[in-house]
Amino acid sequence: AAILTTEDSGFFKHRGWVSPQLKTALRRNILGGGFRLGASSITMQMVKNVVLSREKTLSRKFQELFLAWYVEQLLTKERILELYFNAIEFGPRLYGIGAAARHYFGKSAADLTPLEAAFFSSILPSPKRRYVHYCHGALSPQWQKYLHRILSKMLERGRLNDEEYATAIASTLSFDQTEMTMTEKQCLDWVRKMTARPEPEPEPEADEK
Repeated sequence: AAILTTEDSGFFKHRGWVSPQLKTALRRNILGGGFRLGASSITMQMVKNVVLSREKTLSRKFQELFLAWYVEQLLTKERILELYFNAIEFGPRLYGIGAAARHYFGKSAADLTPLEAAFFSSILPSPKRRYVHYCHGALSPQWQKYLHRILSKMLERGRLNDEEYATAIASTLSFDQTEMTMTEKQCLDWVRKMTARPEPEPEPEADEK
């Protein structure tokens, strides 16, 4: 529910992609001479992670669109979600929600709280860069507010009830760092090396779709 809220709120209504948003993103990418805006639905992201390469070209985008349409004819929405959650990256060398839940919180995915689920939602689509929160062992006040915005959207869209929302807002996120083998500085240096790039990352915003 948390990831649907930020990644693809209309997942159960569309047939593979959201046409107006995709059209806008393609126009901006072509005019800008690059592919920074993807407007990818969860189905498109699943196809990209399971089937296609990471190449960012116009032809690859059209492959992604065709395969997303094809997959939507073959599989149920629930199966697409299952494949997506078991394939996407949630941090350095962390693929799939099961491994991620054990690493970050020392529990199974089925036992995640709404606040922990909102954290996973918040680190997409830059899970390596946002691994710094785990390096620090706690969230910054800014990121805590971002999680609260996600929870508020979940409540607004009926994905949390009032009691679940109140409990989540009153909770504090706690990482399980039993798997941490580096110091905080070593961990942060590792993330910097993996994510080094010239342009700064934009501020996070909960999906408004």
